[in-house]
Amino acid sequence: MNLDILKKKAEDARKIYDYLAKEFKIESRIPVKFLISEKSIKELKKSNLTENPFPHVIRFVLAKLRKKGVQKLFTEEKVLQTPVIAAVLSLCAMVATEIGELRGDTFDGDEIDTDILYSGMQAIRLYMVNYKNKDYKKVRLQSALRVDNAINGSFYKYQTKDDRFISFHTYYQSQQEKLVKELDLKKPSNKFTLFSTKSDIKYLTSVVKELNSFELEERAFNCGASACVLRDREEFQNSEVGRAVLNMPLVRFNDYNPKKLNFGTSLKYGPLTGIRVLDLTHIIAGPAASRILAEYGADVLMVRRGKYMEQEQAMLELDGYAGKQSIQLDLNKEEDLKKIKKLIKETHIITYSYQNNAFDKFGLSKDEIREINPNIIFANLMCFSDSVWVNRPGWAPLAEDITGLSIRNGSKEKPVNLNGVPLDYIPGFILALGTLVAIRDNLKNGRITDVTTSLTKGAMLLHEMTDLCNDNVTPSDKTSVEIKSLDAFKNKRVYIDTKAIGQVGFPYPATYHTKYNDLKKNMDFSDGNKNFRPD
Repeated sequence: MNLDILKKKAEDARKIYDYLAKEFKIESRIPVKFLISEKSIKELKKSNLTENPFPHVIRFVLAKLRKKGVQKLFTEEKVLQTPVIAAVLSLCAMVATEIGELRGDTFDGDEIDTDILYSGMQAIRLYMVNYKNKDYKKVRLQSALRVDNAINGSFYKYQTKDDRFISFHTYYQSQQEKLVKELDLKKPSNKFTLFSTKSDIKYLTSVVKELNSFELEERAFNCGASACVLRDREEFQNSEVGRAVLNMPLVRFNDYNPKKLNFGTSLKYGPLTGIRVLDLTHIIAGPAASRILAEYGADVLMVRRGKYMEQEQAMLELDGYAGKQSIQLDLNKEEDLKKIKKLIKETHIITYSYQNNAFDKFGLSKDEIREINPNIIFANLMCFSDSVWVNRPGWAPLAEDITGLSIRNGSKEKPVNLNGVPLDYIPGFILALGTLVAIRDNLKNGRITDVTTSLTKGAMLLHEMTDLCNDNVTPSDKTSVEIKSLDAFKNKRVYIDTKAIGQVGFPYPATYHTKYNDLKKNMDFSDGNKNFRPD
């Protein structure tokens, strides 16, 4: 039975691959195979209990999350996620092939093999990492205790005075403090923790039931936090922001004056060797995009204000560091502001996922960045649309709640967020795909472009692809399904040495490209760097 479900997911991935290949004008240069096997099922069924880095009682909490996440890989999905991930990552590999060809690589008998189960695991990467550093275990545990509280809208929805449900999304302490102050809660923000959740739910229920839903939503955004009234798909599509999201393409490309960029001639690390990416992203979705670029050899330099171990959301950020270097810059300091402007002059691509106007106060709006370097490919991931609500903050679970995914995955009476954080990873992978297309097009014709997508646009894609695969659509012969287990997928995790927290085991990537197959070579990360890598 499990294999039948995986076969259905693989066939759905073929349909989605065709749809997106047409959307992005991607030619299939080498064969793409979607793999399923009993062996992979057995391997992953063991993975939820082994290599668990959390201590004490939290160890069992993580094991429970892992078990739930892994078991869902073998079951049908009400909202398709696994096939979407498999298709998008296969297309990333295909565009990497095109880029390799344009830079002088040849392909003889090569293929792209995408394991369906490992594709699904990409949505729960957050749960599946492993590490041994004791100091980091403490940091990550503290981060988990802060985030997993009664204000976390991923888990808790509250009924309002007008009988609607609302969810709060405040993953930074500063945002949570603003919301607590706005609602005049009689408890300090930092006292809402995992261990006080039961009493906090009761308290918040009593507060929220006295407030009207849309009024509360506006108050949350206006104070600098974020919250949303849960909507079904139809209601969202008929709203002002929903119509704006529908009017956006999956990825919007805004072109500037054409100029072919100089990436050098080396292919030492893969097809993106020599391509410098300045990573101005945080938490999960944005870093997921630049991680894909790093896997194919890009030189990714991530900007952080403090050292890795000092990050407030270290629990959520570990996966996003894979394959990158990190530099510490405090843009309030003149010296560091000069440094980032120097890096902007030297970079080819900026990936950006902070609130749209977050860097304006430093003279680093998108327009000002283009004044510093007019030849940058600017890859931007936001929550909502690029017109309505363009500057509002938002998070993946909020995007699920507002677009109707939570209701589709559960019901109006009991909305349920998707397991893991697929609406972080999937839009991140889509941004990576759009960025790879922009690189390809620059090599072809000198195209310089902005690349823009959003979490809510990714949510609508999940709606649309679920609809598509429910229809009687026949996939093309560009892809195939094989019952096959590759040695490449025999390990659940890839262990790498880092200069930040020692050895880390990351979930194995879903896609094995026979030409670009030395994964460990590009997955190291280090902290406290000064520049892009010296080669």
